[in-house]
Amino acid sequence: MGTVIVIGSGLAGLASAVRLAKLGHQVTVCERDEHLGGALGRVEADGFTWDAGAASTTLPAALRDLFRKSGRPIESLLQLEPVTEPRRHMFADGSVLDLPINDRGSQQEAWTGLAGEQVAEQWTALVDGYGETWQILRKTSLEPPLQDKLPLKSIRALKPWQSLEKVAQHELSDDRARAVLRHFAAQGGSDAKLTPGYVGVWSYLERTFGRWTIEGGFGALADGLVQRASERKITVRTNAEVVAVITAGGTVTGVRLADGTELPADIVVSDIDPRELYGQLVDDLTAKKVRKRILSTHQAQAAYVVHLGLKDPVPTLPFETVLHGTPTVVVRTGGQAPVGHQAWSVLVHGYPTDDVLDLLIARGLHIRENVVSRQTSPSWWAGVAWEGYKTARRRAANVSPVKGLYCVGAGAHPGSGVPATTLGAAIVADAIGKA
Repeated sequence: MGTVIVIGSGLAGLASAVRLAKLGHQVTVCERDEHLGGALGRVEADGFTWDAGAASTTLPAALRDLFRKSGRPIESLLQLEPVTEPRRHMFADGSVLDLPINDRGSQQEAWTGLAGEQVAEQWTALVDGYGETWQILRKTSLEPPLQDKLPLKSIRALKPWQSLEKVAQHELSDDRARAVLRHFAAQGGSDAKLTPGYVGVWSYLERTFGRWTIEGGFGALADGLVQRASERKITVRTNAEVVAVITAGGTVTGVRLADGTELPADIVVSDIDPRELYGQLVDDLTAKKVRKRILSTHQAQAAYVVHLGLKDPVPTLPFETVLHGTPTVVVRTGGQAPVGHQAWSVLVHGYPTDDVLDLLIARGLHIRENVVSRQTSPSWWAGVAWEGYKTARRRAANVSPVKGLYCVGAGAHPGSGVPATTLGAAIVADAIGKA
């Protein structure tokens, strides 16, 4: 039986822990805060409940695989529910697009109604084309560890040097369609001009696999993983900040906590910012090269999130509304509220120079007089910002050059977001294998 210590209890950390425990390892999770789950937590106040971080996901198979490979199916603990409402896009010119998430024909009809048949055909052809992109990324990047060098055929198909902005300008003739495509960069805290065009593949994944939430809010995912950790007899230490990964001759031997306690380990899985891991916690010559590379990256911009409790009547919005402009504002309505009230989460992608309520009013949502509660989510680690396609190689690999050290989470391969971080945990579990 291998002794494993997982640093951090975000989605990727908990996912790694329960998978490895199922494989027979003795697992301890060390979390610096009092609560588990990281950005998957909840914000509760004045009778309202909001998801602090993620509220939905695509690729539900990644979550289903996680629970199946760690014990019982996800349905034994949680109920995944499809988001059936279109995503609303409100543009600066006053036009509105209700874009169905997972129906090709309905998407084409929506674009035809807004911008005409030509734009509708352009959008449909672009998303169709991302089908090949998905197959390449799935086989080379999202399911296995990142390969040292992709086949030339794959590189030519992916065109990593082509930015998402360039794709938008070249493939779409309508500025509103371009804004919708750019949003796949903005929601990850990056600039479309610096984001590879293949990131638009998420438009295909949504259309193909849909978008899913969880009954009772996405915070229930953290609860389910904590329960699964208990079922798998995982030791959980909260208020236990790891300040050093102890190594000997390029091999992990354990970790040191802030109170001086040393915990021995054969394997350490890190779910914290890799820049913190390699810059502060790991002092080993074998990490010198990777440390330099990772410290050259920059953090993606986390959304500024304000949660609003509103008394009726307020405008009726779908599950998610994107207010395009500078900055881009996203309104989520999936929170829980008392009767006669609604719970909105407002995410600002970009540097807000105005108050959130002022931003909403400027975009046509006049709800200032309806606010009865206002809360703010704590900032969270949003991963690595795209600074050109070479960023993928500067992101932390799942398998470290330090023997026994592994990386998961938003700053590691294959990237941020619920699907990617869940897949990263699967990659690490497969790499470590059975005890």
